[in-house]
Amino acid sequence: MSAAGFQYAGMWRRFGALLIDIFLAAMLLACAVLAWTAWSGDMPGWGSRTLNSAIAVAVVIALLLMILLDARLQGTPGLLLLDCRLVDARTGHAIGLGTSGKRTVYLLLAALPLLVGLLWIGWDPHKQGLHDKLAGTVVIREDYALSSLQELARGS
Repeated sequence: MSAAGFQYAGMWRRFGALLIDIFLAAMLLACAVLAWTAWSGDMPGWGSRTLNSAIAVAVVIALLLMILLDARLQGTPGLLLLDCRLVDARTGHAIGLGTSGKRTVYLLLAALPLLVGLLWIGWDPHKQGLHDKLAGTVVIREDYALSSLQELARGS
């Protein structure tokens, strides 16, 4: 697949995917806190050491899952639900664990200065955030409604 053949996923679609992912992560955290409460009989309060530790562990697990899902499934649940795929910007193929790990680190760094690295998606011609540019990735739309009949017949 050539770079010219990509239909790039725009900022709002990617923002929607992020909201879906945040919702799913929050639900997993809520389930973990409820399971802890049922097991220990102690409900951790806001700002408690237990809750802060649970949030820290949940964030680390979420980042590791993101790395794994981006490498293996070409996106997080939010991206996949919105018909987007994370691919190598040059080849259009899936990325590996190394690239996915670098992209995640770059994502955290891009978010630091007032989200400018993420807002970059809005004005970049290839809809890449700073983290995508540094990692050599792009998020594309894989909506079958955008495919030609010949591409559908080939199974592209």
